[in-house]
Amino acid sequence: MLSDPLIVTFLTVVRKGSFTEAAKELGITQPAVSQQISRLEDQLGFALFQRTPALELTKTGELFLGYARRIQDAYDLVNNAFCNVFSK
Repeated sequence: MLSDPLIVTFLTVVRKGSFTEAAKELGITQPAVSQQISRLEDQLGFALFQRTPALELTKTGELFLGYARRIQDAYDLVNNAFCNVFSK
C-alpha cells in the first residue's frame, strides 16, 4: 500500500493525542515515533508540536494538519484506484 510513513505517524499522533498511544497503534516504539516526527519537522523547517506541558499542535502544526489529511486522502485515492484496476 502506498503511503508516506511520516504523514501516517503525524496523523496518528494527532488522532491519539500521544506519542505513546500512536506508537502502540502503529506497532513501533515511542522513540521511533519521536524520531519520525523530528524528521518530518526537520524536512518542513518548523515544529509541529508543543511538547510541554501537554502535547499540542503548534500554529504551523495546525495549518500543516489540513495539508497532511489531503496528502493521505490522495494516497488513499491512488490505492483504491489501483486496487480496483488490478483486482479485475
